[in-house]
Amino acid sequence: MTEEASQREHPLRDVFNAVRYVVRAGCPWRMLPHDLPPWAIVYQQWQRWIKAGCLEAMAHDLRMLL
Repeated sequence: MTEEASQREHPLRDVFNAVRYVVRAGCPWRMLPHDLPPWAIVYQQWQRWIKAGCLEAMAHDLRMLL
């Protein structure tokens, strides 16, 4: 990471917890509680994870554990 790179405003763990909340509650992105990162940040990171294939890799790893 270069020194010019901006630092994350919200930890990825908080973003992941927000994604888990949306999945579990079945609510729209915009209805995230205020103690989680803003919905736009969570949605943007979610799209990055989908494009990078992270979700498929996680599902594969979980299948291997079972």
